[in-house]
Amino acid sequence: MFKKRRKRNSDAMKFLGFYPDTVVARVRANPAPLRLPTLGQSLGVGAGGFGLVIMIVMAIAAVTDNLLKKYLGDKGGYAFNALLFILMAGGVFRRLVIAPAPVFRLYVLFAAAFFLYDAAWTAAYRPFRNVLGEWLGSLAGGTGLGLVFATVFDAPKQALKVILALCVTSSVGYFGGKFLHLYLPGIIGALVWGAAYGLGLGAGLGYALYTCQEPARQQLKALSAPGAKAPSPRPSASETSGRAGGMKS
Repeated sequence: MFKKRRKRNSDAMKFLGFYPDTVVARVRANPAPLRLPTLGQSLGVGAGGFGLVIMIVMAIAAVTDNLLKKYLGDKGGYAFNALLFILMAGGVFRRLVIAPAPVFRLYVLFAAAFFLYDAAWTAAYRPFRNVLGEWLGSLAGGTGLGLVFATVFDAPKQALKVILALCVTSSVGYFGGKFLHLYLPGIIGALVWGAAYGLGLGAGLGYALYTCQEPARQQLKALSAPGAKAPSPRPSASETSGRAGGMKS
């Protein structure tokens, strides 16, 4: 039963289209130019992009706060800001993934990862509601993100490095921004806090995605080497069961 459940989970993750062999097959079948982000590009785009996006979303939220609460309520206002963040930050997230890539599934992955991060952060913070809770929330959120990316990109060997990087960078960004906010009160300080948090979290995301895509990157490099042969795809579950049935008969 547990093996079947793990197999279903694996098939569901592979369906998103980010397993190494799936990436290679998509690149070979798509005439669009290949984009392989380097580590420097991933760090720069991640840090700069998420820092800018979080600052913009926070500025819009501050300006429209009363209006949103009036017509949408607290939960509606949060949902609006969350949707705005996902749409804008999802565009940055796309730039960190090997292209061509399925756009809709990229946004599904980013939205799921974002809500998991938020849920893990909140669940760890609420029992304490103090600095300890903030540290635990940062660690829980980074761990959740790392596990998601390592699973979705089929890179279990990279999980520990990715989790450590996300925990460290998001904590540095969050608490660094909080420290600056002490000397820059008001909306300016809040925007600086958000920008610092985005820089840290974005740098961690850039590193995490670059690292988790290393298996796919290696396969693509091998494929482009002179005289290289296309890797044979993994057999699907139906093919495997069909072969097993034939052997029994």
